[in-house]
Amino acid sequence: MGVLQRFERRLEGMIEGTFAMAFKSELQPVEVASAVQREMDERAAIVAQGRTLVPNDFIVELAASDKERLEVYADSLGQELSKLARDYATEQGYSFVGPVRVHFRSDEGLKTGRFRIRSGVVRGTMVSKEGEVRTPVGDPAPGAQRQAGRPRLLISPGGATAEGSIASHGMQQSFELTTPVTLLGRGTDCDLRLVDNGVSRHHVEIRLDGDEAILVDKGSTNGTFVNGQQVRQARLVDGTRISLGRTTMTFRRD
Repeated sequence: MGVLQRFERRLEGMIEGTFAMAFKSELQPVEVASAVQREMDERAAIVAQGRTLVPNDFIVELAASDKERLEVYADSLGQELSKLARDYATEQGYSFVGPVRVHFRSDEGLKTGRFRIRSGVVRGTMVSKEGEVRTPVGDPAPGAQRQAGRPRLLISPGGATAEGSIASHGMQQSFELTTPVTLLGRGTDCDLRLVDNGVSRHHVEIRLDGDEAILVDKGSTNGTFVNGQQVRQARLVDGTRISLGRTTMTFRRD
């Protein structure tokens, strides 16, 4: 089964009729998905032997009427399109430099049923073997413009497990959780990339819904441990300790 077919199958598994209601016009989700694939193919760039870089940030411009109709389903469809892009990249051997995002925006110049794709390469955040949180030049440093109460992860280098501890390679680093779903793993398309051989390419997701924070293991090889217990899914509260491979972090929500 191809990437597009799997995408359509996942859409069919969602609430019956919702996407049919959202796309009463000529615009269909599979057309947008095909356009995302074409955009990746057309903008693929060989940056090193065996490595082809493609965009990871996509803006789907829609007619105002389509954008309004889609508003309720935009997050779900954006996540499905992001997964399609990751699956297609794996199939084609493409690489990303950051997490895959798909956004929707209205354009008064477009007619109902018409759309346009714009894309870019947006670098993500990476944690090195030394536990250092690295952001690209020009990006805000971790913790910059922090809002009170924003959920975050404190990453302990060197296997440190207690908050505030100082490992031999340096101080704890902080990574804020700013999106509804944050993907952690060793893959270059992860929101928080962990350079740790014990971490799977897509290891866990942290999902935020209001005051709730849920950690979900993505079928990792070495498992996910919360407060010392292996879990497939767990609710996170302030002070929860998470272990992935040799990396330990603490969830904070003051």
